[in-house]
Amino acid sequence: MKKKLVSFVFCSSLAIYSFGQVPPTIKPKTSSANKSVAGNLGDGSKENVFPSAGFVGIGTQTPSAPMEIKRGAGNTTKKNFLLKLSNEWASAGQNEPSIMFSNGNVTDPKNISYWTVGARVSGDNTLKTAQTFKISYKSPTDATEKEFFSVDSYEGRVKIGEVQTQYDGYKLYVEQGILTEKVKVAIKDSKDWYDNVFAPDYQLLSIQKLEKFITDNKHLPDVPTTEEVMANGLDLGKMNATLLKKVEELTLYMISLKKELDETKASLEELKNKH
Repeated sequence: MKKKLVSFVFCSSLAIYSFGQVPPTIKPKTSSANKSVAGNLGDGSKENVFPSAGFVGIGTQTPSAPMEIKRGAGNTTKKNFLLKLSNEWASAGQNEPSIMFSNGNVTDPKNISYWTVGARVSGDNTLKTAQTFKISYKSPTDATEKEFFSVDSYEGRVKIGEVQTQYDGYKLYVEQGILTEKVKVAIKDSKDWYDNVFAPDYQLLSIQKLEKFITDNKHLPDVPTTEEVMANGLDLGKMNATLLKKVEELTLYMISLKKELDETKASLEELKNKH
């Protein structure tokens, strides 16, 4: 009886001791070169590297940056997606997967600043917003981030700054203004440039008709009024072509007046010689 009791106590103690032990850690296989976890991409031709310290490689065992993603060229006629960001789709939300570049300050919300690069990939049925790729910034003094640059899905309109984009027929909307060393405006049709003013069949208004038009309308023919410019702005290409047309017409008027003046001088000279 004593032997059975001692045997029972020994077995119970062994069981209790076994349950209290931490199971042995199963160490992952490591590469001798990188000492990191490696795995196949799926096609068996490349491997991923996830070291506990050092560079992470996806599709490469020799990453050259803190994180490198590499993939074979595959079908070069199609997109070669290396990274995909997505949210759970919501019909009423703005669904905007983004990347943040932060100053890393998490101790005081007032000191947090960051840039975000994101894309609104589904429209908002409430705000009626277009799908938009955008770059935004939030400084420590901003209550919310400011959208500095965006490209929307409605005809690919580009917006820089806070500016209204409800006007159709344009691709670029810029707040405050543009400072550049050079502007080149393309002319789509030769008819939009007025060299035809010098054609023999061009109908030039007489000085009398031109004077009447100016008296009645207070501006030159073909030149927009102040009200029109205030409402619609200026088309630089069209306006420059219109000014060229006016200069060419003025040149024709000057040539005509010069001829009349020469004829008048010749007539006066002839009368003078007769007397």
